[in-house]
Amino acid sequence: MKIEDSPQREVPYWVNFLAERELIMKVNKSLFLVIVLLASIFFFTNTNSSQAKEVRGVSDNLIKIGVICDHTGPAAMVTLPIVTGIKTSARYINDQGGVNGRKLKVIAEDDRYSIPAAISAYKKLIYKDEIFALFGPGSASFLPSLVGRFQKDKLPTMSMVFSELAVKPHKEYIFIVCDLYEGQIRTLIDYIIKDYKLKNPRIGIVYPDTEAGKVDLGAALPRLKEYNIEPVTKEILMAGAVDASSQVMNLKKNGVNCIMHIGTITPTAVTLVRELKKFGLKIPVFNSWGAMLAEGLNEIGDAASQAYVIHPISPWYGEGPGVENMRKVTLKYFPGTEKPYRGTGFGYGWGYVLVFAEGLKRAGRNLDEDALIKALEGLKDYDTGGLLAPITFSSKSHRGANASKIYKANPDAGKYIALTGWRKSD
Repeated sequence: MKIEDSPQREVPYWVNFLAERELIMKVNKSLFLVIVLLASIFFFTNTNSSQAKEVRGVSDNLIKIGVICDHTGPAAMVTLPIVTGIKTSARYINDQGGVNGRKLKVIAEDDRYSIPAAISAYKKLIYKDEIFALFGPGSASFLPSLVGRFQKDKLPTMSMVFSELAVKPHKEYIFIVCDLYEGQIRTLIDYIIKDYKLKNPRIGIVYPDTEAGKVDLGAALPRLKEYNIEPVTKEILMAGAVDASSQVMNLKKNGVNCIMHIGTITPTAVTLVRELKKFGLKIPVFNSWGAMLAEGLNEIGDAASQAYVIHPISPWYGEGPGVENMRKVTLKYFPGTEKPYRGTGFGYGWGYVLVFAEGLKRAGRNLDEDALIKALEGLKDYDTGGLLAPITFSSKSHRGANASKIYKANPDAGKYIALTGWRKSD
């Protein structure tokens, strides 16, 4: 039989159907795998490039930082140098290539030492400028109005004020680089009693009727009580006051031999010590840190010879590699401006950016709020080269340091002289 004459067996239709379906399924499966693979490649290759655009205030090459403090009000003398320090430090970092390939853009707003203006500035920075992080506010009086907003808006904030309210109870988005006001006041009182060795203490307290004044007073009274001391008088002297004659007369009438001037700022401290000299009173005045943010006390001559200040930041002319680098870089940008000396407010702003930039660096290129917070919480005894006390954050505490130094004004040298090293408050 010839092959071509062989009978042809008809293939059942269902066999062809199954074969065709199997082929279609194989093709569809292959197409599906290809689609999944392409989608995966697209997703992962675009995640890194698009991630920065999904984070408020962060782009591929920029990080926006907001600043809120007084530019034109009674505290401008001490707060404007902070802004200058922040901008100069950011410029230095940008000139080195930024942080992980991103430059820092500083947007500073004026709160005019007013709560409504501070809230308005905050809204602009968040909703219009869309900042990634904030340095501020510039006054403890504004903190109660803003602290809840920082948390709600998930805004990493380097608080310019060191009140317990900022970190107690623990707040995820707020950090403080220096010792709290309460800790500084305790350290100052310990110095008065143990180092200055005040005999038969008759302490008068001068403070402003503001949140800052109340915070410092609230820390001072219990610490004094531990030494069985009650202040013989408490005088209110508001920030920006240009006359303190009535307060000084009351201090004199009560036989005060030591004054604690707390919750203050530099211009008010100048007003007080000038008035004391006018009345012929040589009484030591122990000021809280705000009195040393500018060089005002050293600029008024002999009247400041009895002025002491506690401060958590080294002055412009302090010692340490971090302080020396700050001076070197700043004078490179602004040659011939060594004197008059910049106040500690400048170093304050510089130090803030140092710590913040270290957090950014450790957070890496895939930056968002959580990455920054985790990175900052990893800082342990971070050394700023003498500018600030060693800084440690953790997931349970965003209070970075607990140490300050005691300084004495020296009008002849035009400097604040450090009388102690870093002293811990607890």
